[in-house]
Amino acid sequence: MAALVAFGFLGVGRGGGIYGFDMRYIHVAGEMWDNLRNPYDAANFKAHMKSIADFDSEIFAYPPNSAPLAMVLSIGDLDYARLAMGVLNIASILFLVLFLCNGALKAGAIDAADQARMRADVLFASAVVIGNPFTAHVVWMGQTTLVAAALLMGCWLLADRRRDILAGVLLGLSAFKPQLALLVGLWFLLDRRWSLLLAAAAATLAATAWPIIAAGIEGSWIAWIRSLGEYSDSEFNTATFRHVFGLRSVLASAGIETPSLMPLAAASVLLLYLLREGYENIWLIAAILIISALLFMAHDYDLAPAAVITYPLLRAARGRKALLVTIAILACVLFFPQRIWERLDLGVLARSRELALLALLAIYLVICRNPLRSAAALQTGRSA
Repeated sequence: MAALVAFGFLGVGRGGGIYGFDMRYIHVAGEMWDNLRNPYDAANFKAHMKSIADFDSEIFAYPPNSAPLAMVLSIGDLDYARLAMGVLNIASILFLVLFLCNGALKAGAIDAADQARMRADVLFASAVVIGNPFTAHVVWMGQTTLVAAALLMGCWLLADRRRDILAGVLLGLSAFKPQLALLVGLWFLLDRRWSLLLAAAAATLAATAWPIIAAGIEGSWIAWIRSLGEYSDSEFNTATFRHVFGLRSVLASAGIETPSLMPLAAASVLLLYLLREGYENIWLIAAILIISALLFMAHDYDLAPAAVITYPLLRAARGRKALLVTIAILACVLFFPQRIWERLDLGVLARSRELALLALLAIYLVICRNPLRSAAALQTGRSA
């Protein structure tokens, strides 16, 4: 918690940066929607940003279904919006910890000694979720990754309990961050959860109602789709930009240009779905989010919610010292401050983070798979 306060709220080591920098985009878009203006009109949006935040901005890139969040943040001035975004991020972090605790309780403990170890693992994993540098960066920037992740994990919990309508609503609300929500939606499509997907579509459409009223389909969804090309070509979203994350960025840093890896991401989710019976379902969303980060469009701060995978890794590696040391080393590589590499003129070594995350995902897939669980599920299917 001390790390979150120091680096996420107080800006220790931030070099005089501005708290809630990215939040200003959503705040200004909300102001424009409030006044029936179109934030996808680039010139108009930049003019509003200059007048409200005294800042020369890029274009607005969130989809139209971000309107409810944007309009909540635009109820007051920028100081109010910073406070509201901070509260939302704290609430989201607490929900991620509750998600982690729920997953641990669902697995249960064998005896009193195992229960004590489970509590220790939960405390340690919670500390990683709260105190990792990506979480602090999301909070400092006023980014929305944690809010979307909390909605997705709420969706996952409800879907696990077959509360598909409510789960779908949360999935639809999370879709203002499509790079996080898309592969989760694909999972439910593979699982043929039709009522969940219909509820998600309805929630997304409802969230878009005001932008459609303000600017019509042409000025909302179509304008957003048109803006994606300019957004992806901007300096801050090229594969070689230091905060853009993924295997495509690793290859780009080595001088190898590749097309989108989205087909590989979809294939990876399909393979994980086919193997799902061998894993505890509750933690699979963390694996999906890691696949998104590695193979889809992501910035480094989008890794924050994937930290919940710490708990199943700890549980599965218990009593295996070499494996625990390996996991600890990989975590250190993943969380090592990028700015230190840059100050040493070794910025290319920051790309070791992608390789560390890939290795952690591979370890999870190997050590957390239970062949007995898979065989039991297969036998149950045959009996049915």
